[in-house]
Amino acid sequence: MTRAKDDYDYVIVGSGAAGSVVAARLSEMSGARILVLEAGPSDMSVYVRMPAAMSYPLSDQRRIWAMETGPEPGLGDRTMDHVRGRMLGGSGSLNGMVYVRGNPRDFDAWAEAGLEGWGYADCLPYFKRLESYDHGEDRYRGRSGPIKVTRMPVGLPVYDAMLEAGQQSGHALNDDYNGYRQEGVHVYQANIDRGIRASGGRQYLRPAVKAGKVELRLGALVTRVLTEGNRAVGVEVLKDGSRNKIMAAKEVILCGGAFNSPHLLMLSGIGPREELARHDIACVQDLPGVGKGLADHPAVSVAYHARRPGMSPGVGLGLLGMARVGAQWLFLRSGLGARNLWETGTFFRSSDDVDYANIQHEFLPLLGEFAHGEVTVEDGFQYQVCLMRPRSKGEVTLASSDPRTLPKIVTNFLTDPLDRRDLADAVRHTDEICQQKAWDAYRGEAVEPGLRTMPEDDLMRWLEARVGTQYHPCATCRMGLDDMSVTDGSGRVNGMEGLRIADASVMPTITSGNLQCPVVMVAEKLSDAIKGVPSLAPERVPYAGADTPDTEVA
Repeated sequence: MTRAKDDYDYVIVGSGAAGSVVAARLSEMSGARILVLEAGPSDMSVYVRMPAAMSYPLSDQRRIWAMETGPEPGLGDRTMDHVRGRMLGGSGSLNGMVYVRGNPRDFDAWAEAGLEGWGYADCLPYFKRLESYDHGEDRYRGRSGPIKVTRMPVGLPVYDAMLEAGQQSGHALNDDYNGYRQEGVHVYQANIDRGIRASGGRQYLRPAVKAGKVELRLGALVTRVLTEGNRAVGVEVLKDGSRNKIMAAKEVILCGGAFNSPHLLMLSGIGPREELARHDIACVQDLPGVGKGLADHPAVSVAYHARRPGMSPGVGLGLLGMARVGAQWLFLRSGLGARNLWETGTFFRSSDDVDYANIQHEFLPLLGEFAHGEVTVEDGFQYQVCLMRPRSKGEVTLASSDPRTLPKIVTNFLTDPLDRRDLADAVRHTDEICQQKAWDAYRGEAVEPGLRTMPEDDLMRWLEARVGTQYHPCATCRMGLDDMSVTDGSGRVNGMEGLRIADASVMPTITSGNLQCPVVMVAEKLSDAIKGVPSLAPERVPYAGADTPDTEVA
């Protein structure tokens, strides 16, 4: 091994949403020496920047961590593919760009569990700081932050039918699910900036690197955290076939996400002692919670063929049509290429005995999957039904002591019987929505007939065979106060000095909706903790379901 002369104040592992935010915010400190290490390549690809091209990076082996979960005991011992971003911007450079904060009650639950300073009032100013919402600023929304947020244009008959069918089935139309009330049928917001993906890498990290305030190294796989006693002093990096040491005078900050951060901790001797011993890794700090408590959103589609051809955007384009879409996006940043297609949805409760919305619809106006480069689509529509607060918990463990070997992951989807009940109820209700009058002109044959009336045992077997991930893993190095917590409320790894985590893995529990936005918020808030500056002042506003008067505020 060679010893590099590199010496920085802060070494950040991972350039995803969280790493990009932390690097940019730390660069605001005068004279701070900041290095970001990213295992993958640049995000400079038309397929990354164009929202509608999101399926293509999923098959680019240079830009993904091709994970696998399972065997899954709740899904008939199936295995599932699980892709994470491995490039500048991380998973934010290949996700669907759907912009959801989560329910305010999610964050108040964090505070009620003992995490002082993490209630909704504490998080709201950071949500506002990170965003620039194109519909303007109010008590709930921000307009001057780095992440550009666009309300999707919809404007196609199939979207109108979806919104109308939701209202016909009893769901109120909600103008802003990231404001006073989450529940209802809605038009989605997306982190899209004038037709271009507005990832954390593009909006936070690139400007800091361009300004010369942050150094970024691509193609650099961090293999372990270097420690002296219980202090992190640097990292070991594999790049271009050679291993080097990079030292951190102040802190090593892990921003690898819910899979890679616990994996790197365990490779570095920080984790469950028994797990480390199985792989002959010397234990630096016995932390039994590392990799445990994995939460993710299970999802399944309720889908229908079209009654007639021509209802779905992008179907039957051919090479010439695809060329027109590409040209319109390239020269005008408009048209189908500038859209993510997930433009409408619903938040609702699966039954009356659920406290607050636990199901999310992400609606697609076509049949087909945006995965692994799949571009074959057909006329139809599908509701992706997502269980937002599953009780089932999984884990991330070591498959090998070789850092180039991906970790072993089990989500344990649907192992909790209440999860099975809630998702089954949601599927039945979704199929009922599909029978509403608004769909009569568009609805053809069901891809899976009779879901709303299917016998319980048959529906459970169908779920076991069809449920997949919504790609929202978190909570594997969670903040907390109990023996299974890994970090404190400032992201510092318990029992260690100079080592912090700032990414989805520290979330105490999963939030109600897509994770990109809350991860950016967490990184914004932890950045202030790392800098040692006071947190932004809490902003107390009413929200639906809170103890405050249930009166909407404009």
